[in-house]
Amino acid sequence: MDKNTLFAKTDLGRDALSTRPPELGPRLRSLLIMIDGKRAVAELDKLLGGDGLAAPLLEQLQAAGWIAQVDAAGHPVLHAMEGGETSAASDPQPTASVSADATSLPPAAHAPAPVPTLPFSEARRLVVRFINDQLGPMGEPLAMRIEACKTPSDLQAALPRIRDGLKNFKNSATVQRFDDELAARLPKV
Repeated sequence: MDKNTLFAKTDLGRDALSTRPPELGPRLRSLLIMIDGKRAVAELDKLLGGDGLAAPLLEQLQAAGWIAQVDAAGHPVLHAMEGGETSAASDPQPTASVSADATSLPPAAHAPAPVPTLPFSEARRLVVRFINDQLGPMGEPLAMRIEACKTPSDLQAALPRIRDGLKNFKNSATVQRFDDELAARLPKV
């Protein structure tokens, strides 16, 4: 697998994150969460902690129809098939955001799907995991503070501190990723 290949979640992939089918184990789910159409295979390898670890997991996600190959603009990559037809890369059933029609709107132009709210305990666990994954040992005090949250309002009140910690120890892109992947899904007060 080319290290510069980009993948994006399909509608099936987004559904799988919320429905948690049994075949989407913890490692696959973690990788699926990280897939955003902007990270190349090489970066996903780094995030998983080793060279070549991402490729077999990406192949599993692609085979399940949860991700599809995209170009740098987020458009599905079309491959020529026999008979001159084209199809979206490894997406057996193209979805609204990853379609086989090259003239379709890019995923960002589609009306955003409503984001399902996570149960409080799941939200707290995912926020702690995000902090640990991004900040490592430096994020331990912040992760412990999040683990101490007892209510959704406690977790919402901690958001500014989380964003500050991510920005100070990493960068604004990490804060944006946190907001995109988790903040909108946190239980409201």
